[in-house]
Amino acid sequence: MPARLRLALLALLGLASACARDQRPDVLLVVLDTVRADHLSAYGYPRRTTPTLEALAAEGVRYELAIAPGTWTVPSHASLFTGLLPSSHGAYRSEGGLTGLHALDASIETFPERLRAAGYRTAAFVGNDAYLDPALGMDRGFERYQTQQTRPAGRLVWAVRHWLRRHGRRPSFVFVNVMDPHQPYRAQPPYDRLFPGKLDGVEPHPAERVVATGERPDAATMTHYVSQYDGELRYVDDRLDELFAVYRQLGRWDDALVIVTSDHGELFDEHGAVGHGGPPYHGLVHVPLLVKYPRGARRGVVRDPVSLADIAPTILATVGLPPLPGSGPPLWDCHGPAMAETMLAGGGVIRAVYDGSGRVLMDREEGTTRETVVYDLATDPGQTNPRPASADGGAADLVGAARDLIARTPRRPPGPEVRLEADADLAERLRALGYVE
Repeated sequence: MPARLRLALLALLGLASACARDQRPDVLLVVLDTVRADHLSAYGYPRRTTPTLEALAAEGVRYELAIAPGTWTVPSHASLFTGLLPSSHGAYRSEGGLTGLHALDASIETFPERLRAAGYRTAAFVGNDAYLDPALGMDRGFERYQTQQTRPAGRLVWAVRHWLRRHGRRPSFVFVNVMDPHQPYRAQPPYDRLFPGKLDGVEPHPAERVVATGERPDAATMTHYVSQYDGELRYVDDRLDELFAVYRQLGRWDDALVIVTSDHGELFDEHGAVGHGGPPYHGLVHVPLLVKYPRGARRGVVRDPVSLADIAPTILATVGLPPLPGSGPPLWDCHGPAMAETMLAGGGVIRAVYDGSGRVLMDREEGTTRETVVYDLATDPGQTNPRPASADGGAADLVGAARDLIARTPRRPPGPEVRLEADADLAERLRALGYVE
């Protein structure tokens, strides 16, 4: 073959290869399990808990009022993956207490399934190995779903680095669930003494004991727990710095869509509770949401309320795929109220609705009984002074928007029931997380 013809053929082959290269962005979704927004320095907390997330916020968008759809792991993650609220996806607590729940029904499509079908490499590295067990349906769409060797967060980062370097050809979707800030509040050295308040000899916080007996820690012990929680946040933030460095080292950071959020917050003796679950109070549903869009396409601060259910349509729209059935618009088109739900045994539901006015509506519906109250977070941040919605003339717009949103939210029967205590291994994982004594 003549040299000139050979060179032309090689040029054509090179052009074809370049055209075939997938230019869609990588997606990294990080869920910090049990993290309330007001304990992050990226959201104004006075302790320097999250310098890495402060830097991430400067590269993208900080959503000031992101609302978790649920107050514990399963319903919020199901909303995250489906774009649906808990009453619409059916994955929430059953009548079996902490060990009985409804899984995500296989008939409901998730965005990881759609990404994988579109050619994305998909991997999940999950710290919460109890409530995100594959039996609950959250593993659908992932070619790798790792729940072992993922705690503490340093192990999890190592696993992600290993997978990206060996298997993560472009484009990839990586989901990370970081468990360290969760109960039982045991920061590892030196993070255990990074913030004042640590007491020696204090038992790790037993969530199940508080639920069962109402026993509450004294003030000094609660200060200790908060110091450990904040220390765990700083430890996780340092590990996120390492995770982001992996993407930078591989040349995949600038083009990537990076999302950091939480599935729910945590109560520290507000409303007489320690931990999470229960009614959707502000400390449980106001979570961080930081998004670095590819090539810095969007930056700034958004103060309108948004939902974690808006993340699925945002990811799909960013990579050029259609939305999931029943989901809403992407984050940049969200203008309506945001709602959290706590599903009650027997079919009842408690809803919290935010419209950005500084008020939150709490609506409790059980059978034929319905109670609707309004809190003004500016004057009552602890939500101790509920006012009947009918008596708050200034909340008329919020009440109208909430009723419209509730009416537009379809109810679905709960998914298949899973009894975690029936599996000895799962029961032991719940015990390790402080849920069962």
